[in-house]
Amino acid sequence: CLDWSENPIESTEEMSLFTRALSQSDTVEQLIFAGNGNENAQALLLGVDFSTYKVLNLRGNNLQTNGRTDIPDLIAANTSLRWLYLHSNKMNDDDAVLIAQSLGGNTHLTNLEVEDNDIQERGMRALYEAVNDTSTLNALSDSNHSCFPAGLSDNFDLRAINLQDGPNGLHTNRMCKIRKLIAERYRTGGGNVPHLNTEMRDEGAVLLAPFVMESVVRRHDAFRKSYDESSACSLGLLYELVRDWKMAELFSFR
Repeated sequence: CLDWSENPIESTEEMSLFTRALSQSDTVEQLIFAGNGNENAQALLLGVDFSTYKVLNLRGNNLQTNGRTDIPDLIAANTSLRWLYLHSNKMNDDDAVLIAQSLGGNTHLTNLEVEDNDIQERGMRALYEAVNDTSTLNALSDSNHSCFPAGLSDNFDLRAINLQDGPNGLHTNRMCKIRKLIAERYRTGGGNVPHLNTEMRDEGAVLLAPFVMESVVRRHDAFRKSYDESSACSLGLLYELVRDWKMAELFSFR
């Protein structure tokens, strides 16, 4: 890990040498570049290829993107980057929206730190929905299932969201989120069947059905550990789907 903190580089020539050295190095996978100022941080993002990095820490640089998309582009490229620290900067709602959009195709980034920026409700909602869009089951299934965005306000409940890592992490996180949504629908009294009948009208959408069933039948133990759910809720969910949903159509679908 290379720690270059609280040591701003004063001249353009020296910064060019620094970024060139980082770009040519094949040993640095973790970089802490903190407290060096906005201009240094922007030059770093512009001049270094971070495609092989695992950790990038840019905290406390008062970073303002001014419309530049270096960070969203890095995330969208789905590189090996797993930790991205952006806290204590000047990122705004527009930055957060672009970052949220870039998370759609990323499966490697696991931690995104954005606290103590200028991100307000619009930007926080975009980041929240990027990893937990509960508007429909299909939107939820298409959310990012690897990244945990730290630093959102308490209005956005990310409890136990995208906590599983490893080879089955994406699959498990997806199942747990689907499970959480259908459990919430079950508890509110309206049930899941009206939602499922609406959300799975198309032939392609019905392909989501096996994931729904797995989230109910096979993932209940993992879900209860994360959400402290009772076994009664698991049985109630299963009973509702067996009794009222189109089970025959599901099992005959090819």
